[in-house]
Amino acid sequence: MLLSAAAMIALGGCGGAAGDLIAIEVSGGFEPRAVEVTVTGDGRARCARGPLESLSGELLLDARELERALSPLAAAARSFGSAGGDRRVYSARMVAGAVRWVEGAPDLPPVLGNAVILQRALEREICG
Repeated sequence: MLLSAAAMIALGGCGGAAGDLIAIEVSGGFEPRAVEVTVTGDGRARCARGPLESLSGELLLDARELERALSPLAAAARSFGSAGGDRRVYSARMVAGAVRWVEGAPDLPPVLGNAVILQRALEREICG
């Protein structure tokens, strides 16, 4: 239990009472507008600056796992690919830093594909 409490404290800190765990933004390509989804450390999420909503346990676990997996890339401020008119650009922000990538860029780490899957699932559940 002590480890869980320490982990929750470490995950907070990007803003808000509970602290943001991870925020993923997608823009460009064929998206009509930029979409940002944010997951907080206390198990809630929001679309853009909308109200916080409870998140399913599975999506919260996926977000926590993704935050841990992306942290080394974010801490190194990694960026993959160059934006183009028909390619979506993704950005994931967390306490460790931020990582940016362009869909279809060569040599993308597999974890970035997981980030896209989670972003889409969150968008469906939270943004409507």
